[in-house]
Amino acid sequence: MKKSYIDLSGAWSATPTPLTKSLKTDTASVKRLVKHHDRLSQKGLFVGGTCGEGPFLNRREFRRLTASVTEANNGRMVIAVQVTDNSYARVLDNIEAAKADGANIAIIAEPWFTGPVGENDILKYYLESAEKSKLPIGIYSRGGREVPLKLYKKILDHRNVCMFKDSSCSKEIMRIALSASKKRKSLALMTGYELGMTPYLEAGYDSIMAGGGILIGALTAKMIGAASRSDFKEVTRLQRHCDRINYTAYGGRKIKSWLTGLKYTLVKMGIFKTTAGYLHYPLPASAQKRIDSMIEREKKVLFP
Repeated sequence: MKKSYIDLSGAWSATPTPLTKSLKTDTASVKRLVKHHDRLSQKGLFVGGTCGEGPFLNRREFRRLTASVTEANNGRMVIAVQVTDNSYARVLDNIEAAKADGANIAIIAEPWFTGPVGENDILKYYLESAEKSKLPIGIYSRGGREVPLKLYKKILDHRNVCMFKDSSCSKEIMRIALSASKKRKSLALMTGYELGMTPYLEAGYDSIMAGGGILIGALTAKMIGAASRSDFKEVTRLQRHCDRINYTAYGGRKIKSWLTGLKYTLVKMGIFKTTAGYLHYPLPASAQKRIDSMIEREKKVLFP
C-alpha cells in the first residue's frame, strides 16, 4: 500500500471507542461497530482519534482496540490509527505497534505537548515520522497554533503522506492543502469538520472523515457522490440532514452532551453496551428523550 496508495477518497468515520464500565476495550461491541460501518458504505475507519478517545487510552487498551478492529474488519475497509505523541521517536514506536496490530495508515496530529518548541523541531517531528514510517502517513490538523502555516506545505509535499484530515476551519490551511493535492494526485483531502462539510467539498476536498460518521455515514457517502457531480444544492441539503442527527446526539448546537450523547445513541441502536469513557458530558433525561425520538425518526438513515 505504501507504493500504490489506492484511491482513499470517499466517506470515512472517525469512530468512537466502545468501552466497558472498567474502561477496557469492548471487543464484542467492536465487532458490531465494524459491521455497522460496512453497512454504511464507509471507505475507512479512523481509530483512536479525538472522538475515539485515543489521547486517553493506555497503550495496552489502544493496541487491543486496533487489533480487534482490524480482525473484525478482515480487509473490508481501510484502517487508519492515531499515532500522535510528543516526539517523532515516540510516534515511530506507535507506528510500529499500529502496523503489527494490522493498521493500514498512521495518522499524526500536532504533538500533545506544545511547550516552547521551535519551528525546526516541529518540522522534524512530522518529516522524520513520515520518512521513517513503516506505514503510509495521514496528517491531522486540529488547527493548533504550534504548527506555523508555512510548514504545512513541506509536510503535505512528503511522498509518504497519503491523506490530510482538516479540522482546522482555516481558509489558509485549506488553500495550502488544495495546492498540495494538485501536485500530488495521491493525496486525499478530508474534511474532519462534520458540522460544516459543504464548504470543503465545494472547494475541492474529495473526502469526509466525520466523528459522527457512525451515525451519518450513509449521508456522507451520498454527499461525496453529489460533490463528484458538482450538485452542491444536494450536498447542502444532506449537510442539513446530518446536522439534525448530530446536534440531537450531541445535545444541541452548544454540543453540551457530545461524546456521552453519541455513545448513548449507539447503546440505544444496539451497537455499544455502555456509554463509558474518559470524557463525561452531562446527558439529562430531556436529551435522552430527544435522542430516542431521533433514532425512531431516522431509522432508514441509521440502518440503511
